[in-house]
Parts: sequence; structure tokens; C-alpha cells
Amino acid sequence: ARPPSRPPSPPAAADGKRPGYIGIYSPEARKRRLAAFHAKRKRRVWTKKVKYDVRKNFADSRMRVKGRFVKKEDEELLRDLASCV
Repeated sequence: ARPPSRPPSPPAAADGKRPGYIGIYSPEARKRRLAAFHAKRKRRVWTKKVKYDVRKNFADSRMRVKGRFVKKEDEELLRDLASCV
């Protein structure tokens, strides 16, 4: 999709700046763009969503050391050590 075409811009001053403009946008155009940005920002979703419950359940059931998963072989050794202490 092509972006909407902009209306023709007013003539630039001698220094290259157009009076009343902020960057390349007129005050009205800037207000419209900022309103769209703020509306989009309000719609953002910041909560985590679990895509696959099976993977989450498997990860929750695995043993971890300092947040990292432990190999199955090492997991048995660690359980034996924990039961001795």
C-alpha cells in the first residue's frame, strides 16, 4: 500500500524553513500524526501470552539451577545429593 500523498507545501523561506512548520509537518499534520501515535500506544499489549501450553508445562516441570535447565542425567545426581543432605 502506498502512503497517502501530501498536499503541496508552501514556499520555503530564504533560510530553508517554512514558517509555522515543525520539521516537514504543518502544525495540523503534526497533531494528526501525534494523535494516531498516542492511540496506537494505548492499544499496545504488555502482558505475556503463552503460545503453547505444552511447552510451558514441560519447562515448569524441569529442574533448574540458577535459572538454567539441567540435563536429565545431572538432574538425577542433583536429586540424589539433595536427598542425602
